Amino acid sequence: MASSDVGRTLGSEYQVFLNFRGPDTRNKFTDCLYCSLTDAGIHVFQDDEELRVGERIDESLQQAIDNSRIYILIFSRTYASSQWCLRELAQIMENTSRSGANKEILPIFLDVEPDDVKLKTPLYKDAILNLEHEKKLSNEEVNEWRKALMDVDAIKGWEAKYMGQGKLIKLVVEEVVKKLKTKHKPVTEELVRDDDQVVAVSELLDINSDEVRLIKIYGMGGIGKTTMAKIVFNELSSHFGKCCCFLENVREKSSRTNGLVELQKKLLSEISHYAGSRGIDESDYGKKRVEEILCNKKVLIVLDDVDNMEQVEKLIGERNLYPGSRILITTRNKDINTPKYQILDYEMEVMNTDRALELFSRHAFGSVSPPNDYNDLSRKIVLATGRLPLTLEVTGSFLCRKKTIEQWKETLDRLRKGHFENVYEKLKISYDALSFEQKQIFLDIACFFIGEDKTYAIYVWEDCNFFPHTGVEKLISLSLVKILENNVFWMHDQLRDLGRTIVRMENPMNPGERSRIWTNKEALDAIQTKEIKKNVQALYLDIHARDSPNVVVQSEEIGRFEDLRFLKLSGGIFVGNFENHLTKLRWLSWNLPPGKHEWANLHLKNMVVLKLSSNVYLDDSRLQDLIQMARKLKVLFLLNCAKINGTLDFSGCLDLERLIFSGCFNLRKIDGSIGKLKCLIDLSIVHCESIEYLPKEIGDLVNLRHFTIKYCAVRNLPHSIWKLRSLCEVYFIKPKKASGAPWELHRDIGILQNLEVLEVDDPYLKGQIPSGIGRLSTLRILNLSGTNVSEVPKTISMLPCLQRLKLKHCDKIQELPMLPISLTHLEVSSTSLWVVPNLSNSTNLIELTLDGVRGEGELCTGELRWIGKLSKLKRLSLRLNNVHAPAELASLPQLNELYMSRLDLQTCPQLPLSLEKLYLDTFISTLSNLRNLSFFCLRESPMQEIQIDGFQLPYLRELQVVECEALESIGLSSMRKLRVVKVNRCGKLIEIQFSWASESLEYLVIYYCRSLKRLVCTGEAGHANNGSADEMISCEGRLILPMKALKKLRGFELLGSNEIFEIHIVGSSASREVFYTFGCPSLRSLRGLQNLKNLRFLSLLDCRGLQVVEGLDQLECLSLLRVSDCESLERLIDLSTTKLPDDCDIHIGHCKKLCGFEEGFMGPLQSYKQCGSNA
Repeated sequence: MASSDVGRTLGSEYQVFLNFRGPDTRNKFTDCLYCSLTDAGIHVFQDDEELRVGERIDESLQQAIDNSRIYILIFSRTYASSQWCLRELAQIMENTSRSGANKEILPIFLDVEPDDVKLKTPLYKDAILNLEHEKKLSNEEVNEWRKALMDVDAIKGWEAKYMGQGKLIKLVVEEVVKKLKTKHKPVTEELVRDDDQVVAVSELLDINSDEVRLIKIYGMGGIGKTTMAKIVFNELSSHFGKCCCFLENVREKSSRTNGLVELQKKLLSEISHYAGSRGIDESDYGKKRVEEILCNKKVLIVLDDVDNMEQVEKLIGERNLYPGSRILITTRNKDINTPKYQILDYEMEVMNTDRALELFSRHAFGSVSPPNDYNDLSRKIVLATGRLPLTLEVTGSFLCRKKTIEQWKETLDRLRKGHFENVYEKLKISYDALSFEQKQIFLDIACFFIGEDKTYAIYVWEDCNFFPHTGVEKLISLSLVKILENNVFWMHDQLRDLGRTIVRMENPMNPGERSRIWTNKEALDAIQTKEIKKNVQALYLDIHARDSPNVVVQSEEIGRFEDLRFLKLSGGIFVGNFENHLTKLRWLSWNLPPGKHEWANLHLKNMVVLKLSSNVYLDDSRLQDLIQMARKLKVLFLLNCAKINGTLDFSGCLDLERLIFSGCFNLRKIDGSIGKLKCLIDLSIVHCESIEYLPKEIGDLVNLRHFTIKYCAVRNLPHSIWKLRSLCEVYFIKPKKASGAPWELHRDIGILQNLEVLEVDDPYLKGQIPSGIGRLSTLRILNLSGTNVSEVPKTISMLPCLQRLKLKHCDKIQELPMLPISLTHLEVSSTSLWVVPNLSNSTNLIELTLDGVRGEGELCTGELRWIGKLSKLKRLSLRLNNVHAPAELASLPQLNELYMSRLDLQTCPQLPLSLEKLYLDTFISTLSNLRNLSFFCLRESPMQEIQIDGFQLPYLRELQVVECEALESIGLSSMRKLRVVKVNRCGKLIEIQFSWASESLEYLVIYYCRSLKRLVCTGEAGHANNGSADEMISCEGRLILPMKALKKLRGFELLGSNEIFEIHIVGSSASREVFYTFGCPSLRSLRGLQNLKNLRFLSLLDCRGLQVVEGLDQLECLSLLRVSDCESLERLIDLSTTKLPDDCDIHIGHCKKLCGFEEGFMGPLQSYKQCGSNA
């Protein structure tokens, strides 16, 4: 694996970072949010503020900030009293700005106002002043904090006082899941997609219907059912937020011990909370827990490869599912059914001949159709395969290198002799054509190496004389195996099953007589029997498993496997004398938890790959004993080995090629003997927080290609590395607060003729990039973001292979020279940039970010007319003070995302028709030409009125209008695709006008538009209004929501409106799920709630004049009712007649006139009734 992938492969990077003030929120809101995020399968960093006493902890925090993709900022009352919170915030803002669109911030205003964060009130302003005086902080640092707080205001966030904390956490988790796309399933790019079938299945699911629907896709193995289900799942999952789950390989996994229980746990943890899956130890109880959850949540669940009815019943239960839920089942068994619901059948159709021929031709010829002289024969072969995608792929790849017609005809004869339905026999044709060594490689992958790094496996096969480079290439060419982007093996489940079936058939009755054992029960049985197992070459034993607790493995038991070459162990206790045992072992992967281990004389003489993880038993001395005789060792991988500190002597394993330390937090040094490893190719040290210096002997690693130091305390790169001519990749990423000394890139960097990637993120790096960099003819990626380099040399234009150049937050750079034509991605931001670079030569650019915003009133000189030559641009971000927006923007045919800020837009340039997303800080008239635009954000426009017509923007799905202080009216007509409208802080806005054709609207959010008096719903020319549209404007301040016009509206939020005194829902709606009002002091009545049949969440907050809430008792689906600071409210729920569900969560606070609940209440309705009856 490339060094750059080590951190990702080890799963060491966080996805979400929580920035919060511990004393305010830790034991309440933040802990609940943390648990909900982790329950959703998200890797979250939550630090312990009480531990923040030294620089080391500060560095670990910085690492987490650097690694995270999303930052959640939780603003509370004393947040600004913590210099730690403010330091984290400043770095978060810097990282986000540096990343372009790769990182995002989600603010939560927990018990403060946005104005507090903007420093418009004394709360945060005084707290920062106090910190500045008490801690004697520098003006520079404090001003950085102030700027960071001000910048947060430009980001849409949540204000907790509008809603209950439970609802807020739910919304935050759903947003994070959506942004991370954690639910999406990978789909092979090589499959010829059948859009007609995708549409047919999607129509059967019909997510716009409130009915429960179960769809069964059935058909023979290898026909493409799973791929179809993945495509549909990816397209629809965003409609279900967190509540969606794809359970793969149900047939295979349920056959394992406790397999159904594990599937139930996975389902519950993905759609609910991880805690909901605890305590499940048998499937009947698991079924009960599943039923309890699914009857209360709208879900999308895929059960992939089901083969009997029990699996369906155990995984979705037999009770009523929540309205709108969708269950998609793939199966080979047409008779799968359920007594509770009708399952709609969809028979997966075999590919039509043309598509099948295209798929076959892609693999056999590398083109979409066969050559003329092979056309007839190709069609006959396609028909003989049964037109099954997997068989077509495998057969096409098999024939790719068969050059003669005779060989093709022979294969056709073999295909025709097999039974039509027997996919196994068809696939086995390719297996039978393999050599003995290639068959061993295929079986190893099928049984053990799916998901394992290809490089490591090849080392083992080389030592076994399996000729792996040729063998793996053969398997790839035959489509029997694939290599994924992170260099790991992947195999189709049909091919995996083929390989495992071949192994089982070696001895169907006695696993100990087979060549490979991979199931836990069979492995335990084989270990505990006394016969010698001469045939077993590879063994996987998971002693963590529920059915094998506290297993002690004796040395003589392992010793009976005389020819074992692969051993993967997880857990267990190992005792005894291992001398003369495991002498042929090449691969040992060992996860060793705490225990009383008493092994001796474990000498790994033939070991090639040694992977040790989560090992608290193993220290330097014990590890030294393991490897002292491992003369063949190629890979040493140490993950989270807490007792390794760095005294390991490498003199005994001089053939070592890959050395990886990750998460070894007590590692303090690397022994100088590392310089003896003349074969070392890859050295990676990641997340080892205690190591500060590297030995100079690293300069003796003459074959080193990949060198990675990430998130460690290492102060500087050793000078000796710059003489390593073999280097291909160098990564040196430091925590921002780590100490160091100023340094510069070596002036002789040009001698690294093989260098392809150079990434340095260290603020101590300064000075000019050496001109010798122009000699690096193979350099593809240069990333010096976050450094203090001051000048880019002209010789950079001489780099013929440079594709990515990143200079984000390099604030010393004043100008750029001519750049190479090979560039595809360029990101530059500098507060010192005084001239707009001329990039007319960079015609291959796909993404471009130029950020040269200087001080107020300071201008960038230069122009952007050259941008018209960048015809391949897809994403463009320009943030330049008063530079004219170029008319040439319109000539960019592939541009789909455009961000423009601080530019001079007075000339109203035409924009490209290809745009899908647009961000502007002022309104331009040419917007009306963008017929493909789906997202538009307008900020700080001086206009008083905005009219947007759906005939001009037919595909606009989301509109945001933010801080347009002069705006009085927004008109939206014929917006048939518009789903989301968000209007924020438009203080003079009086009305928003919709046409009846805005029926697609799902969310309407209006924040702090204090002058808003009305929503107007009007008919269009030539269309009847049905007499009710004009009712909305019959009286200013009386807000009428006609559900007939807004029939798909799911969420309505009205915050900070001073002019509305009544809200009236007219007409029935089954779509509305969320209704919020907050800070509407004039609101006196809310009527017609009974029309919102499926309302789930209702919040009435800080509406001090509210007296009447009509229809609340009829809301049979309500999950959360939050009422707070409604001081005039005297009646709320009629306990004698209410239809609210007993488990509806009710939060009441500061409603001093509400009879019986003056002191507030929090709990389910059932408890509320008891309190009410006692009042």
